[in-house]
Amino acid sequence: MRCLHIIWLALMLNACVAPLLLMSPQGQLMWALLKPLVGLNPNDVGLFEQPLIKDRMKALLGDNYETTVSLLKTADKIQQEGPLFYMVSTYTPVPEMAEKAGFVWNSETNQMAVMLLTGGSPKIISEQFTDQVEKLVPSWPKELADYTDPQKLQQKAIDAGTEKLQEQVPAAAPLKAVATGDIKATQEAVLEKAVSEVVAPTPVKEVKPVQ
Repeated sequence: MRCLHIIWLALMLNACVAPLLLMSPQGQLMWALLKPLVGLNPNDVGLFEQPLIKDRMKALLGDNYETTVSLLKTADKIQQEGPLFYMVSTYTPVPEMAEKAGFVWNSETNQMAVMLLTGGSPKIISEQFTDQVEKLVPSWPKELADYTDPQKLQQKAIDAGTEKLQEQVPAAAPLKAVATGDIKATQEAVLEKAVSEVVAPTPVKEVKPVQ
């Protein structure tokens, strides 16, 4: 039984060490830095001041560095989804520059990538390596993947526009039904509006002729 426990422990250790051995030296350092910090607030652990992160982000982002970091500092935790380590901003301190930011490091490819959202449109900035024959396309966690899907982005824009109209004009409810293809809802909304107008007609103002 004791031998079985030793074998099982050896296999577990081997499963953890094997991926590290396949990484480049820089990838191994990134893994060693990020893995223990999963679940922690990046600001509490000074993540953005770590030279391994800071230097790569400056080289990657250039003029976008300050804006991106100011957004990412609103992230409340470092997360992991499979081989992806990532952070997503939670609010917008600089709405005139960008509305949202996401940071991803892929441990399988050692690629760092950033997504900046402005007006619902994603701006993707990713590392490319000279030894890559083809352009390396970033992988995104589920929380950010929707922003790279054109159909989902279009639906988000429709929903946001409809919601804004409803806030401004109460009678804009039929617009949402039309946008979503809900014909029945459109008919009901139009009928409801017509009934309300019949029940409560608008008073006619008396117009006096000009002398």
